[in-house]
Parts: sequence; C-alpha cells; structure tokens
Amino acid sequence: MQKGIVGLMLCAALGANAAPVADKAKEDKLVFMRNEEPAMKSAFEKGRATLDSFLAKASAPAQGTSKYALKVAITEGLNTEFFWVRDFQWADGQFTGTLANEPRMVKKVTSGQRIKFGRELVVDWTYWDAAQRRTFGNFTACALLTKEPRDEAQKFKAQLGLQCGDE
Repeated sequence: MQKGIVGLMLCAALGANAAPVADKAKEDKLVFMRNEEPAMKSAFEKGRATLDSFLAKASAPAQGTSKYALKVAITEGLNTEFFWVRDFQWADGQFTGTLANEPRMVKKVTSGQRIKFGRELVVDWTYWDAAQRRTFGNFTACALLTKEPRDEAQKFKAQLGLQCGDE
C-alpha cells in the first residue's frame, strides 16, 4: 500500500474543514489523512486483527443487523483511495463485492461496480445493529474523528451509534 496521504471515503466521511461533520458525511466528502499517522495506523491494525471475527458474523448475520461492509484500499498510480464494499463474498482466495462510494482520485473503478480484491487490501469493516442502535467497526472513522473538534465528534458518534473506545 502507498505511504503518504490517502483519501478516505466513509459512510461517515470526515475532515478538519469548516463544515460540520454531519454535512461532510451526507455529501460523501473525500478526506485526507496520512496512513502512517498513529490513529489511522491503529485503525488499520484493529480492522485487520478483528477481520476474521467480523467475517464470521457477516456469514451468519444476527437478526437486526445489516449494512455489513469492508473498507478496501484501491491504488491507481500514486493515488490510494479507500472505499466501502457491500454485498461481499469470499471464494477462491478473494473477495467480490460492490463498491459503495463514488471515486474521486482513483478513476479505474466506479460506484456500484462489482470488484474483486484480496484480503490484504481490507483495512476496516463495519455493520449496523438496530437493536443496540450501534455501528460496530468503522475504526477509520474513529481515527478521522481525532482531527475534529470534540463537540462535533461527539455529536457525530451519537448520530451513528459509533463507539471509538474513548467514551
């Protein structure tokens, strides 16, 4: 994976601009953060370390859970962009799934396209539990929230039911 600045597309896209976090998320904004920053590095490590547990849940979803997705790094030239991939399956040593974000930097893929990718490209995962009104995973959003004003980050986490380990 490329080092340096990476673009992150999130269900909850965030960044250190003037717009409130919720507005950025609704607009599916592209946000930049260095992947070697400690918070993002930790998010990638946590996503990868817990991937098997997530895949077990996704293969037999509990009642009331939905929106299972993997976050995948796609590189084109010097640009690496991260996308949520939904409706994924694992077969023959690779994943196949549907790209859920509109590319901004990487133009070799399009939103809604079915793509194939290896496990090594997965950096994060997420799903929604309606009974708990909580988003699980999405560690990269938590990393990006470290750059937001505390009150905006708290509002956003409450809106998504996102817990980042700092509550």
